[in-house]
Amino acid sequence: MKSKKILIVSASIGNGHMQAASTVGEELQATDSCNVTIVDFLQAGQFRFPALNRLQIELMDLMKSSYYGILKVAPNLYKGLYRITENKQTRKIIDFINAANQKMMASLISEYRPHGIICTHPFPLGAASALRHKSGNHFTLAGIITDFTVHPWWITSDVDHYFVANQMMVNELKQYGIQRQHITATGIPVNRNFKPADRSIRIQAPQILVMGGGLGFGSMEATLRRLEQLPNHTHITVVAGKNEKLQKRLKILALELQNQITILPFSPHIAFLMKEADLLITKPGGLTCSEALAVNLPMILLNPLPGQEEENAAYLHWQGAAYWVKEENHIPIKVAAIFDKESTVLKEMQDKCREISPHHAGIKIAERINDLIGNSGKRYTGLESWRKAGV
Repeated sequence: MKSKKILIVSASIGNGHMQAASTVGEELQATDSCNVTIVDFLQAGQFRFPALNRLQIELMDLMKSSYYGILKVAPNLYKGLYRITENKQTRKIIDFINAANQKMMASLISEYRPHGIICTHPFPLGAASALRHKSGNHFTLAGIITDFTVHPWWITSDVDHYFVANQMMVNELKQYGIQRQHITATGIPVNRNFKPADRSIRIQAPQILVMGGGLGFGSMEATLRRLEQLPNHTHITVVAGKNEKLQKRLKILALELQNQITILPFSPHIAFLMKEADLLITKPGGLTCSEALAVNLPMILLNPLPGQEEENAAYLHWQGAAYWVKEENHIPIKVAAIFDKESTVLKEMQDKCREISPHHAGIKIAERINDLIGNSGKRYTGLESWRKAGV
């Protein structure tokens, strides 16, 4: 009988946070003791009346649309906002937002009555932390950071454990005052389908996979044109995500170019595509890059979103698993250098991917969560304590 009730709360801003939640949920559900529910915090209602809940969800959808619009139209504006929230002096803003989200988290806790809450996005983690701080310690709380560096938004009190991508992040959290025993470097959790691929030298032409995230961000047309400058023709597979207009434009463009190009929509078969590829060209989302690391696939990183993705790109470039190419006209130069038969660059990048790969991260997180809940003795005790606390 499954005695531990786990609530995993994420946020559908991009795909990475929800994918990480799904992976950890599957690993926990596979155990004999855990019953898991995954909730999108942006689609959770907090009111008794359905009409008010629908209005709230529509407002959240509008906020997401505005967020994506800013990223596309005015990325420098977003970068400025990101840097403001990165400043430790803006802690009051973060605390205000966390407090504002408490009621939504209290509603979820009342509905699901979990023994443990795992958050793969800082919004629900901050809300759950604020709620615990205000009303008492009634559940185990853990955060899974889905990038390669720590943003201050993740830093909050009353969190039992953080799971991070690397040792550098352990040191960052310690600098923020988090005790070492409350941090585990597991890697970012990816689905079990992402396993090391056979990267032996291939006879056929190189296979390049081009991705722009689930929403098809990035200058894909420009990238395909630049790849025409390679000394030898290659096969290119492009995953355009959910951007149907982009798919149509790319299919028209592919007819004009000399390379063999396959255009795909959003695909559930990314693990297979990554294993078949020799190189990934992508924007540096934490989850996508971790999937590539898991299959030992070297990367060219382009067009990072301001803030966290820029930091992801810098980290992976520094590690040697990827090249962060900041000028589009440098794309063919870097790709040609990687595939140069007289060079060891490709093999060195593959080895580095293998070295920093998130080996069994989901399994490690599930095991640690089981231990935390089993040893804590904490159990949800009902909604009355939240009401007494004024939530």
